[in-house]
Amino acid sequence: MKHLLEYAIARAAGSTAKLLPYGGRLAVGRCLGSLVYALDARHRKITLENVDRAFGSEKTAAEKRAIAEGAFRHFGAMLFEMLTLGRPGRAELESRFELEGVERLEEARRLGRGVLLVAAHFGNWELHAIAHGYRFGQLHLVARAQDNPYLNRWLEEIRTISGNEVVYKDRALGRMRKLVRQGETVAIIVDQNVHRKDAVFVDFFGRKAATTPVAAWFALKTGAALVPAFTYPLGAGRYRAVYEGPIDVDAYRHLDRDAAIAAVTQDLARIQESHIRRAPDRWLWMHRRWRTRPPEEETSASRREAHPESVEEAALT
Repeated sequence: MKHLLEYAIARAAGSTAKLLPYGGRLAVGRCLGSLVYALDARHRKITLENVDRAFGSEKTAAEKRAIAEGAFRHFGAMLFEMLTLGRPGRAELESRFELEGVERLEEARRLGRGVLLVAAHFGNWELHAIAHGYRFGQLHLVARAQDNPYLNRWLEEIRTISGNEVVYKDRALGRMRKLVRQGETVAIIVDQNVHRKDAVFVDFFGRKAATTPVAAWFALKTGAALVPAFTYPLGAGRYRAVYEGPIDVDAYRHLDRDAAIAAVTQDLARIQESHIRRAPDRWLWMHRRWRTRPPEEETSASRREAHPESVEEAALT
């Protein structure tokens, strides 16, 4: 009943918001974001702590508060955009997207070893994936299934509008291998905290952050091109989709496996940080990105946490 109620509320909100012009929908979403920022003390505190941890003395207290509330407003607008998206056609979405770095993506695709598109919770990554499917062909999205099966089914319908496929994490590894062998493009998000047993610790905004090694491990193992991608809102419903050049994983093959994985994962984190710094209020600061600490920062008792037997076993947990 709880899941059905959540689903009914979401569908009702989407149907009601569709009565508004596009700008009105986003305005309502931003206002809702500000309301949540004001009322949700727990996530407001997490967000402010994260922004302060990231920027320290680089920004004033007022600037950091503006980033924090701006993130809530951005994701409120994104939520309403997705709730009211409907089924946009190729022409409609292509008219709303500027593409940067297409030649870099095409070069990676021509290698024929598959492409691993590495995204972040930045801008509107969901809409970018749909537009990518129309422009470049089917994209295979690695995702965790939502706890609410009704919302999960609705989200999957949205994600597959342009012919994309959702690959759920509980069965992703074998499917990913098959896809890259066929030269396909697989998208994965790697900017959230993970448990220590599943983590590589990299520098992220000047502090160690527990990060999944899956993208680095998979690229090193299969030879798939590793292409970071980001989406910048431009206003008035328009976006700029940026494709970075493939990370040169071959430059690290002389290292042992763990060192190579750590080096590639650090490159990804560095690129993600550079984009977040350009538009900090477009990233998901509400998540406890630095929650898991490296062993040297923990007590001796917590250091006894079990480590995985291999990166392959931990990569997609």
